[in-house]
Amino acid sequence: STCSTCWRRWQWSWWGLEFCGPLSNNITAIKIKTMRLFGRKELLLLALAAADEAFAFVPNVRTKNSVSCVKSAVDDADTAASVQIPPFVASPVLEQIYPALIAHKDKYGNPNIPLGSVDGKRCKTLRRLHFQNKLTEEEAAHLTDLGFRFHSFEDVYYECDFDEMLQKLLDYQQEFGTFQIPKKYEPDPELGAWVTMLRRLNQKDDLPEEQVSKLDAVEFEWISTRKCGSSFMTKYREVLDKLTERFRFGGDAAVAELLSSDAEIKKWIVSQRQVHANGKLSESRVQYMDDLPGVDWMKEPL
Repeated sequence: STCSTCWRRWQWSWWGLEFCGPLSNNITAIKIKTMRLFGRKELLLLALAAADEAFAFVPNVRTKNSVSCVKSAVDDADTAASVQIPPFVASPVLEQIYPALIAHKDKYGNPNIPLGSVDGKRCKTLRRLHFQNKLTEEEAAHLTDLGFRFHSFEDVYYECDFDEMLQKLLDYQQEFGTFQIPKKYEPDPELGAWVTMLRRLNQKDDLPEEQVSKLDAVEFEWISTRKCGSSFMTKYREVLDKLTERFRFGGDAAVAELLSSDAEIKKWIVSQRQVHANGKLSESRVQYMDDLPGVDWMKEPL
């Protein structure tokens, strides 16, 4: 019969996609991704044509979502086929995900693929590689030009597993006899950033009690004794100490009183706001300014 002929043609056309009968979209997605990997756009088009035919002749078979999935895969295959990977790309992860980054940017205006997908997880890996200085300067600059979002110090704390990083910290302490790890620790930049965020979040009482207890148990040094030589950090520490002392004494009102009487501190804070307005204050320094107690440094008048 016509129906049985269509059914046989349908089964043959899918080449293992198994759209006949109830079908798991997860299985479909896996097989479509396999065809993407091997560049089998022709098979995708054949599957799409067969799906349209099957839906017309066998209306009780649930194919609408599957057809949509294949159409999306065909569009992505077109984009991937036209993407030329820059010759300077050396990272295997970047090379693998690059076509998907371009496709996402073309479709949504940015290359930041959400985490809840395989490509999203690869984006997460890219961010970690960048923070670990395992991407070349040219690769990092190109991703920045595309609008790719890299990790901030705060991202590192929230993305990394606490117990895994704690063990790294204990290994560092065993080797060097101290928890005073540099913020920009070249052998493991993530560890330096993570420790910096621990101290910063603890200062604002934003660390979970369980984590605080674990760190107290190993006698973690909550106060950094390392000194940064930059003029910004030298002045920042001076301002932070004075504001913290006043804040502990009388809260926001005491800080406001200090700012009204100390023109030098007020002038310095206002100057940082101006630098930020000109786009020349780094993200890390913005975070430092945000941590000043009892003052909204971005608000005018101060």
